[in-house]
Formats: sequence, structure tokens, C-alpha cells
Amino acid sequence: MAKKQKKNEVIPKILIGVPILSWTHEFALSFLKFWTELMTFKQKGIKFHVGYEFKYRRPVHMAEEELAQLAIDSGCTHLLLMDDDIYDVKAQDLLTLLNADKDVIAGIMHTSGFPHSMCAFRRYDRNTKVADQPILKGPARLYEIPPEQRHGIQPVDLVPFCFTLIKTKVFKKLKKPWFTCNTQAPTDSWFADSILDKGFGYFAHFGVWLNHRGITQYNAQYHAQIHMINQQQKGKTDHIVQITPEEMRKHNAIMTERLKEAEKRAKEATLKSQQFYVKDGNKGKIARPLKENGNSRH
Repeated sequence: MAKKQKKNEVIPKILIGVPILSWTHEFALSFLKFWTELMTFKQKGIKFHVGYEFKYRRPVHMAEEELAQLAIDSGCTHLLLMDDDIYDVKAQDLLTLLNADKDVIAGIMHTSGFPHSMCAFRRYDRNTKVADQPILKGPARLYEIPPEQRHGIQPVDLVPFCFTLIKTKVFKKLKKPWFTCNTQAPTDSWFADSILDKGFGYFAHFGVWLNHRGITQYNAQYHAQIHMINQQQKGKTDHIVQITPEEMRKHNAIMTERLKEAEKRAKEATLKSQQFYVKDGNKGKIARPLKENGNSRH
């Protein structure tokens, strides 16, 4: 006899949505293994409902819009947006994101092309829009999460939709279309602005590392080195900027200071958003919010 669901128990219902531009053997085999794991997963106390939907050869932003609407219409609590070139994910990867209980949270991938950047970013200037970063001048636009913070759950300004779990309640508080795209920036950048402007949490999980078309956290640096060597051997060095050791030291010093300032502002923003409450028994209330977030008053 099947066990009865406990009263008021909310079982997560997840739609795995994948916009597919072209089928590959690697993705098909990887997804079948992932789905088999989900279907055979058994661990005491862990319950979830899950389904999947592929959108084949649709413009990406339209596919994402349709997948989000399908998740809402089917009563899902979450939408997992997944790229068609992410391989070797496990059932535990999805559950790790689910257990984090964040509005938007993603695993970590590196770009499949040179320089194989790690895709978990913050803005140097929090007063600029994420979608404006590609058209801003200068190097100080987006930076990767600093190495000393690459553990656990970290707040970000931008993550791609590589393996990204979104609570469907988020969409209900955003204006449609939820996803848009143009020549200035991709859908993830515009979506990031919508999320951040509404004050939702936006996070990356450094416990979920992804295989992006063969590029992983373990081999990304080697692929970058191989690319540089290949270009040098072919004589294609026009796009390589030659700088002296002294110029490199100056560049590193400038960017290090800018990074410190950016991180300082990010921490200040986090502190400002933290709400505290005071218990004073006024008007029979248990507690009331402090007017100045992040500061205690006597």
C-alpha cells in the first residue's frame, strides 16, 4: 500500500526544460543516464515529482518562455533550465540545487571556447545593468567569483542557463516576456536584471560542477594553454596582446584594487538587504522590523 502524503507536505515538482538546437550522441546518452538515475533514485525522506520537455530548434528565448509557462500551467514548483551541451549530470546535482532552497541557483560551468572562463560572475559596477556589460567600454565589467569564495553557495549577478533551477513563483512576480534576447546580450543577462531588480536571490552552487562539452573544472586551464600553443604554432598571434612583465604588474595592481572595491560594495549591499527585528512588545506584536536594516539600535 502506498504511503499517504503527510498533511501540508509540499513535494517539489520539477520540470526539466531543454532548448535543443541540435541533437548530439553525447547529450542523448548523458540525459538518458541522468533520467534513469532520477527514476530509480531512492533515499529515505526524499520525495519529488519530475518530468522533462525538449524544445527542438526553437529560438532559445522563445523555448525558455514556453518551458516556463508549461512549468506554471502544470503546477510545478521549479523549472530546471538545462543546455543541450551539458553532460554527465547526476540526480544528486539536481537535489543539491533543490536543497539549497533559493529563488534562482545554478551549477558551475566553464565556457566551451577559449579562454574557458568560469561562468559565475559579479559586476564591478553595481549601478550598471547586467545586459549592458557587453557594450560597456573597458576591462572592468564582469569578474569571476574570487577563488577564495569558490565553495558552497555564493551570490552572483550572472550565471548562464546551463543547469539552473528557478522557483516558478519567481515568474509570477515578473512581467512577461520573462525571457528576451537581442544582439546586445543573451537571455540570461536580461533575465538576471529582472531577477535582481525585483530583489530575488540569485546564486551559484560550487558543489555542482558541470561538464560543458568536455570542458570541466579539472581541464579548463589545460585547454586554454593548448589553444594558445596551437595559435602560436599556426602563426596566428594577431589577437594576442604582447605586454611586458612591468605592464602586467601594473595591470594586476589596478584590477586587484577594482576587485576589492567591487567586493566591498557587494558585501555592503548584502548587509543592507538583511532585515533585523526587535522584540519590544509594542501593541501586542511579538516583534517589529528595525527601520535601518543591518544596524542595531537601542
